[in-house]
Order: sequence, then C-alpha cells, then structure tokens
Amino acid sequence: MSGRDILPPELPPEQQRSGCLTALAVLAGLILLFPMACVLVVFPNQITRQDLEHPIGLLFIGAAIAGVVVIVLAVRRGRSRS
Repeated sequence: MSGRDILPPELPPEQQRSGCLTALAVLAGLILLFPMACVLVVFPNQITRQDLEHPIGLLFIGAAIAGVVVIVLAVRRGRSRS
C-alpha cells in the first residue's frame, strides 16, 4: 500500500435556492396568516376562549401557525444557502 491518505470524493456544490421560490413561500405564509390577523385586528375585544375552541377558530389558528412555519422555513433556508 502507498503512504498517501485516502480522501473521500468531493461532494458536488449545493444548488442555490431561487430567490423567487423564497418570495413565493413568504407570500404563501402571509396568505395563511391573513385570516387570523384580520380577526384579531377587527374583533380584538369580542373574541372569547370559546370562539378559539370552535372548529372555525381552530382552523384559523392552525392556518396562522402553518403560515408562520412556512415563513420561518423559507427565510431560514434562503439565508443558509446564500
């Protein structure tokens, strides 16, 4: 055997993520966030705990959480690959 170290093959460079895709993901997150934001802005004093436990309220909360997750993932992946 030779005295040379065996090096692993070089990995191909990571592909750059499209800025357009990141912008579309942020836009989709904002659209998901919009219904809950409207409810909180228009009816802040009229919302009760029962309203939030109702299936429609849970749907709005779930959409808002999904919107935040989509925005965070889009921004995080966009920054890490730059």
